[in-house]
Amino acid sequence: MARFKGWGKMQHRFRRLLQKNLLLVTLPIVLALTSLILVLGKVSRLEHFQTETMESTSEAREFFLSGRRNVEVHIEGLTSTGFSYVVGDTEAGEYFYRIENGVMEIVLLEKSTADELRAGKRADKPYLVRIIKDDATATYIEQQYADALGVPREELLGLGSVYLFDEIAYPMVRIVVLKISLYSLSVILVILVAYVLLATAFPVLNFEARVLKQFGKVSRYIRKLDREIEKKLKMHQNNVMVTKNFLIVSYLTHIDVVRLDDVKYLSKHVERRKRKMGHRVSVYRLTASNGEDLYFEAVFFDEGVINDVIYYMRGEPLLEYEERAKQDEEESLLMEAIAEEQEREEQEEAERELYEQFDRDEFIR
Repeated sequence: MARFKGWGKMQHRFRRLLQKNLLLVTLPIVLALTSLILVLGKVSRLEHFQTETMESTSEAREFFLSGRRNVEVHIEGLTSTGFSYVVGDTEAGEYFYRIENGVMEIVLLEKSTADELRAGKRADKPYLVRIIKDDATATYIEQQYADALGVPREELLGLGSVYLFDEIAYPMVRIVVLKISLYSLSVILVILVAYVLLATAFPVLNFEARVLKQFGKVSRYIRKLDREIEKKLKMHQNNVMVTKNFLIVSYLTHIDVVRLDDVKYLSKHVERRKRKMGHRVSVYRLTASNGEDLYFEAVFFDEGVINDVIYYMRGEPLLEYEERAKQDEEESLLMEAIAEEQEREEQEEAERELYEQFDRDEFIR
């Protein structure tokens, strides 16, 4: 019979058990959130997600060659080219142009932005665009502009800039989603860390302390269990503690607390489970109830531990439990032997029928 030897009782105080379980649950989440925020932070610094401020559209070539292609820029005096950007059968955008310092600058705007521009709602509003290099589009619009003016195309050769300002290509959705994700994860992380700190300082806020609501005021029973573990601890093995008045079983995600005075029926059951490689192991199930509002169940893989738990809960020898466990194990072995014998007989019967069928076939031939 294993007994608790009293050393280091303070380390087993209930509030420290609450803190330990809280850290075991939240630490992996905090690490995962931190890692994800760092990764998203690095992604947000990639060129595709960065937006630079461009003072003058004449800097388009310089920005493009340096890799700064998402820009915020003011572009005034735009005129429609009359050409639309079509995706499938849908008009997604419209090309505009302006002549600036002897160069035709071409801008592709989304349909909604183009409508705002015509309605005069774009005054002093910057455009969020992506600089792209499109020789074919620039040459085509340049030629159409020459035809509209009635001058030979050769006279306007090279007028159009090959660096276009494309609002449709600007990765607005990706940038917004990335910012929202970073903000949301950061807020969640801050809230989680704040909760851990508060629950550490005030154990009554610990979500695992909710198990004590069944007894009454949570803070009162935290103090009571602290005293029980410090001064009235009878047994502590693995994740199980038995005090004078309580059974405490700690799991990773929760803590079960049973008041011994509430227990009227206590039983131990033995199960045989098959594991890998066909080996069978014994599993011991502890059940405590009072026939009304209490039903508690815990599984043990060590018979010695469950025997100790029952002993310290009942305060008397375990002879009846040991005898019952032995009887259950014998019955389990007998049932296994019967099943194996029945399987063997069925196999022999099948083989006998097969041989008889074979003999009949041979006789017919």
